[in-house]
Amino acid sequence: MQKFSLEKIEDIIVKAKPEEQRRFLAHLPHLLKISYDDFLWMKSAEPSFDFWNNPDDIIYDRL
Repeated sequence: MQKFSLEKIEDIIVKAKPEEQRRFLAHLPHLLKISYDDFLWMKSAEPSFDFWNNPDDIIYDRL
């Protein structure tokens, strides 16, 4: 098994096609061993953070 540095993995993801990025994102909870219940809790909490999606805090979106 080949090992990659975090920087290499990030580079691969950034350079991937959008459909490949979406596929990776869909598999990420499994890869991180996040339980299905925890995943559902996180998804149900997402709307609580919608107020942060505004032009005033766009500077923080890249952090």
